[in-house]
Amino acid sequence: MIVRSGIGHPVLLSSLLDVGTFPADLAFYSLATSQDELMRGALYFSLTDSPEVLASEVEAARRCGAAAVICKLGLGAEGLSYPMMPVIEVPNVRRLYAEAAEAIFDRPASKMKLIAIAGTSGKTSTSYIVAGMLAESGHPVGLVGSLGVYNGQKLLACRQTPPDAYELADLLHQMVENGCTHAIIEVSSRGVDEERIGGLKFDAVCLTNIRRDHLDIHKSVDTYRRAKMRIFDYAKPDAVVICNSDDRVTSAVLHLIQNPAMTIGMNPDTAMITGMRVEQSRAEQTFYIVAGSDAIPVRSKIIGNEHIYNCLTAAALGVSWGIDIKTVVRGIERIEHIPGRFERIDCGQPFSVFVDNADTPESFASILKTLRDVTEGTLYCVLSAPEDRDRSKRPLMGRLAESLSDVVIVTSNRDESDTDSMNDLLHGMETPSRNVQKIRRRCEAITWALSNASPEDAVVVVGSDIRPDADPEEVVTDRQFVRHWLYENQPCLEPYWF
Repeated sequence: MIVRSGIGHPVLLSSLLDVGTFPADLAFYSLATSQDELMRGALYFSLTDSPEVLASEVEAARRCGAAAVICKLGLGAEGLSYPMMPVIEVPNVRRLYAEAAEAIFDRPASKMKLIAIAGTSGKTSTSYIVAGMLAESGHPVGLVGSLGVYNGQKLLACRQTPPDAYELADLLHQMVENGCTHAIIEVSSRGVDEERIGGLKFDAVCLTNIRRDHLDIHKSVDTYRRAKMRIFDYAKPDAVVICNSDDRVTSAVLHLIQNPAMTIGMNPDTAMITGMRVEQSRAEQTFYIVAGSDAIPVRSKIIGNEHIYNCLTAAALGVSWGIDIKTVVRGIERIEHIPGRFERIDCGQPFSVFVDNADTPESFASILKTLRDVTEGTLYCVLSAPEDRDRSKRPLMGRLAESLSDVVIVTSNRDESDTDSMNDLLHGMETPSRNVQKIRRRCEAITWALSNASPEDAVVVVGSDIRPDADPEEVVTDRQFVRHWLYENQPCLEPYWF
């Protein structure tokens, strides 16, 4: 049983709701969203739309000695209330649950500066760069992202971004206890829809871009974009808002944002903080960040325009908060790689290898175009379909792979029976028989590409990680597999000095 009891202090319900249908001194000691979590003194949140299910939940809560039950409007709560355990209808159960989670941990969000990183792609990379910038400027920082949670002392696993509101409040409390002054939270559109951040107000909101994604959840592009824009509902009135003016959709909706927005981009006519690339190779790139009269060079081992945009976002936040631009650049340069995000794997091999989890056509195209520009030899692309249920983007990614790379290896990240996802990718190709290999087992597909690559070539491995057939729950990251194979199979290429 999960006991969601916060830090043990009672919380008055009147601190969250106006007194009216319950006594002013009614307090709760823990939270519950299922009958398995119920305990004495708990505030129970019913997520059902069924009056019959609600009646069963209320009876279970009464038997356990719950403090009160919170339910949706219109479910007949008046006839279910007990003198010692009221049933209270509210317009938004999930929002109140998030606020209660914050309260039960003594409102940790109010004790730090909160930064939300939202957008279709680039959230994780931007989070890492912003964290590097803040750390360089002397601010202890916590991070909640898709690669894990840093609570100020150690790295923890994270199943979704952001996590459940209770878990999120717990993590923020840990950060406060560990001395963090700032917290960075990756926020997905689903996290917004499910009110996981309902108890928070952000000091800064960074929107990387708005593209096309998660149509399996949001059903339409318009609904998805509206969900993305709702992140600004959680911005404080004086919050710093940073947007990419080069992103077509973001630029079109800037006027809908209530907070004044600071814009970043490559075009100095439309952006306040701009970037200008000087040179780029497969190993690194150099670019300028221009902020007002300051133009500071940045040398980074991460290549591509998307990385420049992410760095500009961090720079804009730093400038807004009065951090010296040279300190900002040092913070950016300390991030030499981001695991699985256009990450270059260098084990001494004579060709380049990159791994990335691109799951949208736009981010995939950006990677291939960047590598196409810096690859003199053959560009190999190992591609599996994104794991979400939005099959409409798979043919688009197949077409991009065929047109922008020289050899495509279509594979699966599941077991050998997974042919639908591979066929979806192949259906987008005009001539899938030309320069296309079909290898179901992901480890064999990666091995084939690495074995065939020659000096001056580049291999990019795109998609989710390897799941062995014997144990699908045992995940082997692409970066782990590639490093192991290269170390085991690549001869020493350094010339002897004599």
